[in-house]
Amino acid sequence: MADELLTEQQQAENVKHWVQQNGLVLAAGVVLGLGLLFGVNQWRNYQERHAEQASDVYESLLQAVRSNQVSQAETGLATLTADYGSTPYTDLARMSVAHLYLEQGQADQAAELLRKVVDSAATTEIQLIARLRLARVLNQQEKFDEALKVLTDPKSAAYAPAYHDVRGDVYFAMGKFDEARSQYEQALHGDDAAVVIDRAYVEAKLDDLGGALTPEVTPEMASKVTSDIKAEK
Repeated sequence: MADELLTEQQQAENVKHWVQQNGLVLAAGVVLGLGLLFGVNQWRNYQERHAEQASDVYESLLQAVRSNQVSQAETGLATLTADYGSTPYTDLARMSVAHLYLEQGQADQAAELLRKVVDSAATTEIQLIARLRLARVLNQQEKFDEALKVLTDPKSAAYAPAYHDVRGDVYFAMGKFDEARSQYEQALHGDDAAVVIDRAYVEAKLDDLGGALTPEVTPEMASKVTSDIKAEK
């Protein structure tokens, strides 16, 4: 029993000695861990406040855009760019102000803002939308070659029909009607065409060019052809 008690006493002494030697390390570790946890929470809170503030500035900017208040919209954009440049609100604001510039007949200023979004968009989706809008502006300015460069393959099935549609508009403006017709056809045949384009409008543009070069083969048409072949046999 004495040996067992001695062993326990020795163990207690060993633990006490280890704590004396490493207590500061343990304490520092606990403090560091709590500090990191506090820091993460503080950072999250900061990000939330930052996003809310950016949202408020963006909403004010939208009101200015709707009211055609150019100077107020430009002031809001300057604030977002300086203080919230890393948020998607800055990209959205640039596209909104670009739209306002177009309504004011300032196509060059609109194109400049849209180029900035294309070059540094926070998300791929925003960049794809900005490219479409920039291409439309360039088409209006008769900068056709630049517009087609902007409209290179979006590498997105969802946006492909819209890109074909705008390419068709560019080719039509260039007087290249066969190319325009081909682009409108491809726009209508895309899997997501009904979502990203106005089918009726694209079909109307295609009809103005004489209709589709090659009609789309529907299941009903294929069934009819099969029936006619069997009847002939």
